Amino acid sequence: MLHRLSHIVLSLVASSLVLTSCQRNYSPDTVLPTAYSPNVIIGSDNQVLYALNPTTGVKSWELGLPCQIKASPIIYNGSVYVASSNRDTIYKINSRTGVITKKLTYSNGGSGTKSTPIADAGRIFVGGNSGGFYSIDTGNSSTVWSYMAAGPIESSPTIYNGSVYFATTNGTVYRMEKMNGNLNSSLSPAPVWSLNIPGAKFTASAAIGDPYLFIGSVTDSSMYCMYLDNPTNVGVVRWKYKTKGGIRSSATAYKGTCIFGADDFNVYCVDTGLSITTTTPDLRWKRTLKSEVTSSPYASNQVVYVGCKDYKLYALKIADGTIKWQFATTGIVTSSPLAYNDVIYVGSYDKYLYALDSSKGTVKWKSNINGQIDCSPVLDDLVKATGHNSQISGHTN
Repeated sequence: MLHRLSHIVLSLVASSLVLTSCQRNYSPDTVLPTAYSPNVIIGSDNQVLYALNPTTGVKSWELGLPCQIKASPIIYNGSVYVASSNRDTIYKINSRTGVITKKLTYSNGGSGTKSTPIADAGRIFVGGNSGGFYSIDTGNSSTVWSYMAAGPIESSPTIYNGSVYFATTNGTVYRMEKMNGNLNSSLSPAPVWSLNIPGAKFTASAAIGDPYLFIGSVTDSSMYCMYLDNPTNVGVVRWKYKTKGGIRSSATAYKGTCIFGADDFNVYCVDTGLSITTTTPDLRWKRTLKSEVTSSPYASNQVVYVGCKDYKLYALKIADGTIKWQFATTGIVTSSPLAYNDVIYVGSYDKYLYALDSSKGTVKWKSNINGQIDCSPVLDDLVKATGHNSQISGHTN
């Protein structure tokens, strides 16, 4: 019996040695690789930022922030940036893990911002509710330059060809030199040009369709077209198009057209190419919906996608404005949609983020994020360095 037990013990020891020799040993400080997937990122008035798998809607992570998320997040160089609505802070967050890596602060009286920031050349550009405009280094969080505008900034900035453009609620549009705020770095930051339009109020963002800038006004119900450049460096209006309702929707410049919504229940598409003697653009089409259109249109593959306060998202054919499909939510849609890989992502006041088939408008998935959604979704596909941002803040086709 004793001999048999000894034999069993020796067999177990030998087996243990064999198994041990097959195991892979790791040093205590070895970090195993982590697999990440793309994320569509959205916030709401419940103060939580969510990252969801764009194919399935399964949550990757969530992050609570000390503010309602009104301004849309943006993706830049592997990070998601979210501006606070009630303090002078922009949160820099790892887009794959949801961990805050830095807080970018600026001094604007603690008023926060409604303006969605934009990023370029290692900087974040953002306008404050008290009228300050800031260029902030994304690495060390220092303010590189700032400028105090003549009114609150709710409009999101636009970057084009070395300049940054933004507008104020007192009806002034500014063009600043992007890197140092002025063409001559020895001077204090000053506009390359500015233009005040009496009676106008800009809360929508500017869109660029070279050689023009397009921006709509809430108070005088007009879409303005301005020259980006002119010999005297003075802002000049090329034309304006009058509607019957305030324009809160940021325009989309798409292949010779300017597309935007208005409070008069219409989506407009106007031609931007005018003859020398013409001062009023031709209306290519308008589509009348059932409520105000404050959502900013997203144009992709000859279709424009736009939300409406009648609780619906519409897909309109760019050629003539006919409805390709419409999708009904159970809340108003002020969020601007995002198109990616034949899917349209859009939020609603019914607290859902929807993923819709872009050709048919059918639901692929929906996710309840427990808050009313004003801002627009963005997407980090782990490939494109700047991610896929909404068509506000100058992200136009």
